[in-house]
Amino acid sequence: MKMYPIKLTLTIISSVSLITLLAGKVSAITESPLQIANYPATTIAQTETKTDLELLAKTIRDFLQSSSYLTESEYLFNAKMQGTDLSFNIKTKTITQSGRKFRSEITFTEQGDKEKSTRLVISDGKQVWIYRPDLKQYAVTSYAAFEESFLIGLSSLTFVEIPEDVRQSIAQSENSKFIVEEFGLTNLKELQQEQRRVDGEELSIYTYKDSREGFTFSGFIQPQTANLKQLEMRGKIAGLDIVITEKILQRTTAPAIDAQTFTFTPPAGVKKVRSLSISPF
Repeated sequence: MKMYPIKLTLTIISSVSLITLLAGKVSAITESPLQIANYPATTIAQTETKTDLELLAKTIRDFLQSSSYLTESEYLFNAKMQGTDLSFNIKTKTITQSGRKFRSEITFTEQGDKEKSTRLVISDGKQVWIYRPDLKQYAVTSYAAFEESFLIGLSSLTFVEIPEDVRQSIAQSENSKFIVEEFGLTNLKELQQEQRRVDGEELSIYTYKDSREGFTFSGFIQPQTANLKQLEMRGKIAGLDIVITEKILQRTTAPAIDAQTFTFTPPAGVKKVRSLSISPF
C-alpha cells in the first residue's frame, strides 16, 4: 500500500519544525503576504460535487508522465502562534528528475519585493548541496538529512519522492481508481471535491485529509486541461497553524539536462561550512 501523501506530510513536518525556532525569533511580520489562495477574496462560487475520479486520475497521470520537469512557482508560507504571524514569499525555479534529483533556485522576496535573496539547492539523489551567494558559503548533507526540502516547492517535492517504478505504473495506467490509490490517496472516503471560482477562474479542488497527522492537502485543477494549478497544505504542529501554498506558474516537460545539472562546483572564494540553512531569518 503506497502512502506518499503521508510520507510527504512527515517530510514537511520535520522541515517545519525548524520554523518553530524562527517563530521564537520573529515577533511579527506585518508585510502583506503574496495573495495566492485567499478564499474569501477570490471565491465567487463554491459548489460541492460528486468526486470525479477520472479528472483527478488524469491530472495525476499527466503530472507523472515524464521522468523530468522544470517547474516555476510562487510560494507562500504562513505560520501563526499566539499573536505571532510569520509569513514569507518565495519564488522557485526547480528542475526535477526521477531518483530524487533536483536543482532548485529559491528566491525569498521581502518588504514589498524591495529585497531579494536567492539560494541554490542541488540533489543528485544521495547528497544535497546548499549554496548561499549572499554568505559566500555552501554545505553538503545527505538527502535523508536535508530538513528544508519543502522549500523547493510542494509539487517538486511530491514528484521526487515518488519512486520510478510507481511513476511508470501510474503513467501507463488507464484505471482511474488504481492511479489515485497508487499515488497514495488510499482512503477515498477522505477525498472530497468542490468547484470554486478562484481569481476569476473556475477550478476543481480536491482535498485529502491525512487523519493520522491532522494535515489536509488540496489540489486546484483546471477541469478543461486537467492541469494542476495550485497546491495547498494546511495543519497544526507544535502550536503553529501552518498554511503552505504553491501557485504553479509554468511546468515544462523534459527540460534540458546535462552532466552538471545535478551536481555543484563551488565558485572561487566560496567557503564550505558544516551546515547551512536556506531560511532568510
